[in-house]
Amino acid sequence: MQTATSTIATRQRRPLPEWARWPAIGRLSWLVYLVLYPSTYLYVRPTPIEVLAGVAGVGVFLPLYLHSVFGRPRSQLPYVIAFALIGFALSPFGGVWSVFNVYAASAAGRLRPRHTLVIAIIALQVTLLVFSLIIGQPWYYWIWGLFFGTMVGFGTGWQTEIEAKNQQLEAAQHEVRAMAETTERERIARDLHDLLGHTLTLVAVKADLAARLVGRDADAARKEMEEVADAARGALGEVRAAVSGMRGAAFSVELERAKRMLGAAEVEAEIAGETSLGDPEREAVLAMALREAVTNVIRHARAQSCRIRLEATSAGYRLHVDDDGQGGDLCEGSGLSGMRARLAAAGGGLAITSDSNGTRLTASLPSAA
Repeated sequence: MQTATSTIATRQRRPLPEWARWPAIGRLSWLVYLVLYPSTYLYVRPTPIEVLAGVAGVGVFLPLYLHSVFGRPRSQLPYVIAFALIGFALSPFGGVWSVFNVYAASAAGRLRPRHTLVIAIIALQVTLLVFSLIIGQPWYYWIWGLFFGTMVGFGTGWQTEIEAKNQQLEAAQHEVRAMAETTERERIARDLHDLLGHTLTLVAVKADLAARLVGRDADAARKEMEEVADAARGALGEVRAAVSGMRGAAFSVELERAKRMLGAAEVEAEIAGETSLGDPEREAVLAMALREAVTNVIRHARAQSCRIRLEATSAGYRLHVDDDGQGGDLCEGSGLSGMRARLAAAGGGLAITSDSNGTRLTASLPSAA
């Protein structure tokens, strides 16, 4: 019953898409383009009927627009048609009616699949052009709607596609991480069972023997208890070794995860150099650095390829992550700041260069942290 109820609730209330999760002030700020509609009133005095028609058109448009953004609609196509029709209906009343074509194109940019988006935007612009020529309006009434409609439509489509890929990548990353954690828990459970099962059995046997010997042979009993203590200390060290992997992912595991994530993002991954440091503590630091670097490549670089190389030098280890993305000025956020702090705490450092050829990140650790 709980599963059925949860399914019904999910169908009734779908989550907001990424583009609709922006702050409300950002989404409402798009309404500023409406000021273009009455701009012609500055040099041509409108009649009361023209003003009334403009107010009525905006009054119909606003609730439709707000619902298209906040209402979790199944499709944006009805809003594309509605916004375009509002503009055509207002064409005889003197305002810059083609501004509604911009909103129609913006809604069309959120259509899926991609060929539907392209067809809708092209159809909007062709219809606007043909309609304007038929009614014989001056070019300055519709040229801006044609230009900005094309730009905004395809720009929104590109942005929406990037956000959809980011959501897919984030979901894939969570899935891979959950699978890795499950595998690690199972490994630790098996190791602990094997280690402690043998050791505790040994401890129990020797403790019973010492209890029987304590009354008649104190030296033999003491020797048995010393062996119990040695077995306990040995088991403690083995348990620590078994669970040491929980402190952070091994570098080889993170390297494989990075390869999967880059492949999911359609970025060609090139792996070179070492795959292990032989030191779990330093591996955990460089594994976290690799994870953050690859995340930045996927989300921000728009790269086609990424080269990952770990090299061992006389001074220590260096991890290079290079991409052929857009590069340029970088604003160091919390991810890179955290990476720099972790490396500094381990005695290492971080160097980043970015230009038109891409971004090159180098994380270094000394031989003895």
